[in-house]
Amino acid sequence: MKDDEYQKLHDYPKTVNRNKIYCAPQGAQKIIKGHATFDPDKEFRVIQVRKGHIRKNDLSYILMYKNIMIRIDLIGATHQGIPTPHVHIFDEKHNDGLDVIPLFDIENYNQTSDIIESLATFLKYNNFELRVDSIINPNRN
Repeated sequence: MKDDEYQKLHDYPKTVNRNKIYCAPQGAQKIIKGHATFDPDKEFRVIQVRKGHIRKNDLSYILMYKNIMIRIDLIGATHQGIPTPHVHIFDEKHNDGLDVIPLFDIENYNQTSDIIESLATFLKYNNFELRVDSIINPNRN
């Protein structure tokens, strides 16, 4: 994706399509649909991935607009010698996701692996409007 297109899409204020957001249970993934707040035709998907082939407790977040824009791996495999947590940004500047960036290089990003806090952080980083009580962990009563 061209750098300017990535930045424009990333910067859009976004809204989740539902009032309640359910986290994926361990071993599964969950798709959260949303759209640009001022242009409902610009549809985004956030994928919360809580499964892995080797590590069963992997935790990653993906933002998509037609294609993957950004993936943040909080728990998972080392890529290019950079352990998790790290980021893949799918723009020209970052070699369409091949370059790996340590998460601590992203300013003001809460690196928690708590399932609710990490989802809230990812949504906020990607400019989704978020009510504090909107995220529900399926593993808690």
